[in-house]
Amino acid sequence: MVQVGTVGGGTQLASQSACLNLLGVKGASKDEPGSNSRVLATIVAGSVLAGELSLMSAISAGQLVKSHMKYNRSTRDMSKLTSS
Repeated sequence: MVQVGTVGGGTQLASQSACLNLLGVKGASKDEPGSNSRVLATIVAGSVLAGELSLMSAISAGQLVKSHMKYNRSTRDMSKLTSS
């Protein structure tokens, strides 16, 4: 479970406030209490789902390991090791 909030504490910080405004969920809903946090939770869940689908696609296509080997941070070119 991930707890999300649209009011209080950190939501008053500049970047957090700007992001919540951008998503249209800043503050408490005057019409239906809790609806803004439910919308934010739905946005977060959708984003995580999209990331997981992308990751599964990269794994199943064999691109995940290949890209990690090609773009690793070591000084050694690992792509030549895997292609031989």
